Amino acid sequence: MSAPQTRHFRPRSRTPREIALEILFHVDTRKAFADLQLNQALGRADLDPRDAALVTELVNGTVRWRGRLDWILGEHVKSGLDTLNPWVRNALRMGLYQILFLDRVPPHAAVDESVKLAKKHGNPGVAGLVNAVLRRLLRDGPAGRDPETVLKDPVLALAVATSHPEWLVARWVRRYGTEEARRLLDANNRTPALGLRVNPLRTDRETLRRALEGAGVPAEATKFSRDTLRVDGRLTLRGLPEFERGHFFIQDESETLVVELLDPRAGETVLDLCAAPGGKACHIQERRKNQGTVTAVEVSDSRAVRIAENVKRLGLTGVSVMVADGRTIEPDTPFDRVLVDAPCSGLGVLARRADARWRKTEASMRGLLPLQTELLNAGARLVKPGGVLVYSVCSNEPEEGPRHIQRLLETDPRFTLEDASGYLPQETVTDGALQMAPHRHGTDGAFAARLRRNP
Repeated sequence: MSAPQTRHFRPRSRTPREIALEILFHVDTRKAFADLQLNQALGRADLDPRDAALVTELVNGTVRWRGRLDWILGEHVKSGLDTLNPWVRNALRMGLYQILFLDRVPPHAAVDESVKLAKKHGNPGVAGLVNAVLRRLLRDGPAGRDPETVLKDPVLALAVATSHPEWLVARWVRRYGTEEARRLLDANNRTPALGLRVNPLRTDRETLRRALEGAGVPAEATKFSRDTLRVDGRLTLRGLPEFERGHFFIQDESETLVVELLDPRAGETVLDLCAAPGGKACHIQERRKNQGTVTAVEVSDSRAVRIAENVKRLGLTGVSVMVADGRTIEPDTPFDRVLVDAPCSGLGVLARRADARWRKTEASMRGLLPLQTELLNAGARLVKPGGVLVYSVCSNEPEEGPRHIQRLLETDPRFTLEDASGYLPQETVTDGALQMAPHRHGTDGAFAARLRRNP
């Protein structure tokens, strides 16, 4: 087989499937982030909305269902998928994804297009292999092969059936039981709705809803947040006049509730300790009409630039961006309110980040726990007596949320937990904290706790 080669996008001469295959190649061989690759490729390509939607569907769907696809393909590629040129391996995956999951793509067309891609990126021999494997699967009906009847290990069978890593399925089965774990795994395989947080300084929710519908983008009010609309997650919203004018910020409903829990007041000083891309810092200023200041801390220069860009687009003032490590900053005075939206495993947003499930490990999750502890402790140090500290993560794992709060309360008697029910809908609160899960709430997974420092 020919060795893999690095190639660059030439978007104007490429079909949607070629663009999708190139993204899949980079995700597979470079561990690149699928969403970033998509944004870059679609930004450079001159595609109509239907073709852009096809690229997005092919990339996200193929990555999301990679575990199931590889199990099926592995029985038909005798030498093993890992021995194939990565271009050819991903052409096979993408072809099988279309056969299994895309009703609007004729199966024979999916096979023919996959063979063309294999010829372009491989050689006639591997093109013949792609043709033979996909036609055999098309003839034999791969959808009829159920891993839960073929595989004896129930955890492995569930992992293959729902296309998740086995370690994660085992973890969730232990925690939730098989039935609820399956509901969570199934929720991760649905295309999530896109949340649009309305900027009240520029418009209101109903006005934005009508404007979007006038542009052919159906939108509906969310159940839990009064500031958010939901639209089809397959839509591309960038380029809409309402986006360019700062009428909304793309943010899931669960994230919006974190700032509602913080409940910032006019005139207060607020510290956002891990601020990029700036969604929560901007929401703070929107809620209080720019009356007060926010210090947005971000360790990365490039991500700090994104915060500033979002602040400008939304027409906000009072936000200062500080490039620094949030664990070590030494401000002159403490803050009225501190938000610690800590880096985490992201296991609550696997539906939105299709490739993340294959990148995460239990070890990588545990490796973040010391950083989370340090950031929470820094936030506790930087909040005024009588002030409010909110800690949040986009994860439902106990180690990343509740256990950090429990340890802080046990070791620092200055803090008490304030019941989130006083600020949020009761359905979103468990044990006094915000706890939202994809299979229970139809949102991203999230945890947030509100702590008060004693006067």
